[in-house]
Amino acid sequence: MEIFLFIFGVIFAAIFIKVIVTGSKRDPFIKDEPFPEHLGIQSDDYLPMIRNLEKSLPEGYRENIKNRVLREHPKWKDYAYDWTFFELKRYFVMNAILKTVTMFSSKADDIWHEMLMFTRDYEHFSKNFFGEYLHHSPNMDSTPIPGERAFFDWVYLSLFEAGHNSRRIWGSFLQNPIKKEILDDFRSMNETELLNLYFRAGNDWLELKKKMIEKLKHEISESESMKLGKKALEFTKPASVSQYSYLLFPAVYFSVYEPDRFEDNMNELLPPELAKDSASGMVYCSGFSCSSHSDHDSGGGHDSGGSSCSSCGGGCSS
Repeated sequence: MEIFLFIFGVIFAAIFIKVIVTGSKRDPFIKDEPFPEHLGIQSDDYLPMIRNLEKSLPEGYRENIKNRVLREHPKWKDYAYDWTFFELKRYFVMNAILKTVTMFSSKADDIWHEMLMFTRDYEHFSKNFFGEYLHHSPNMDSTPIPGERAFFDWVYLSLFEAGHNSRRIWGSFLQNPIKKEILDDFRSMNETELLNLYFRAGNDWLELKKKMIEKLKHEISESESMKLGKKALEFTKPASVSQYSYLLFPAVYFSVYEPDRFEDNMNELLPPELAKDSASGMVYCSGFSCSSHSDHDSGGGHDSGGSSCSSCGGGCSS
């Protein structure tokens, strides 16, 4: 009888723990939610570029890509694919501006790789949108590159609104200070030098490239004014995660003057959703299978393979 009661107690405890853990599970890995219009761009100045991107991806090509990816990855949910392709299009916008953009999502990279299988269609897309062939450049280095990831984050969040699914697909943003060499370049180089060093060659979207240079130069200059006491050291704390853009200026300031305390300083400014994630010890890296939380949620298109992320802020190889 005692053995029976002991076994019953163990089973009951296991069931109780499972109920508690399951009940506390958060939302699925990728949410099935509406897409923001025009890729969620922060400024209407980019609308012509967004329209050009959409026009460069014919419906037949998109359908062929989706069918091929879902055939190769049967575990992916339909909406998880759609959201990942949405984020890949954002990545292409970044590539239309910058000379090189590291790929930090193994799943977005999976779709990019499958796009290449339709050789002629991909070539037409590249020539129509970039004016030249965009070579596939996956991040094959498993060594973390936080300084480059930080610059990626600054550009991405300057361009786009970022929400739940953005964090799931790319990993958490603004986790590391921007690389010192990048900040030094934007502080000391003139516009022409920066265009040649960091931005895609040619006059396409030239004014947008110049505005990005002006923005980072301004934020570095404002940081210097604060440090010298010419302006009060005050930062606006976002009310929600959709207001990530409010964190860009403090990210630049702390990258310049307090890189060793960057994470602590930024955590104090996180909106409630992100502060909750941070407090719970949740870790997100590039790709669906780099998450330390909800790894087995069935609703989010989780795929058990395909990522070898070594560190948040670093890259993943596919």
